[in-house]
Amino acid sequence: MKSALFAAAMLLPLSALAQNEVIQDSTEFARVLNYAALPGPQIARQVCAPVAVTHTSTNANANNAGGAIAGGLIGALIGSRFGGGHGREAATVAGAIGGAMIGGNAEGDYATASQQQCSTVYEAGPPSGYQVTYDYKGKLLSTTTRSAPGEYLRVRNRITVE
Repeated sequence: MKSALFAAAMLLPLSALAQNEVIQDSTEFARVLNYAALPGPQIARQVCAPVAVTHTSTNANANNAGGAIAGGLIGALIGSRFGGGHGREAATVAGAIGGAMIGGNAEGDYATASQQQCSTVYEAGPPSGYQVTYDYKGKLLSTTTRSAPGEYLRVRNRITVE
């Protein structure tokens, strides 16, 4: 009984090979009708460009003092030319205050500089493959290939016996 079981176990792989016996294995060609690229993964790219940036000077109060004094003196001089009596005094004070305010702001407490500004741009990457439609012995078939096909596509024809 053990020898019969052993013989059956040894013949089992041989019978499996006999069932899938290859009778014909050939390569033929099919005409490619059309193909389209399959989109691949996107590629991120960083794009940088110079941008003009205006910012407040860190030393604004110190820089404005000279402009405020000069503006006050000029404003007082102009104000003193108007009115008479107490009106002239009021015009002089108003001119001094207005001139100081204008001179303090006109001193240039803003600075413009060039700064790099970057952003990420996503672009289409290389195709991941190609969807191919072809004619094989009068049948329209479709497959995916890694590279772009030419005018013809190789088709492997394998006939086995079961």
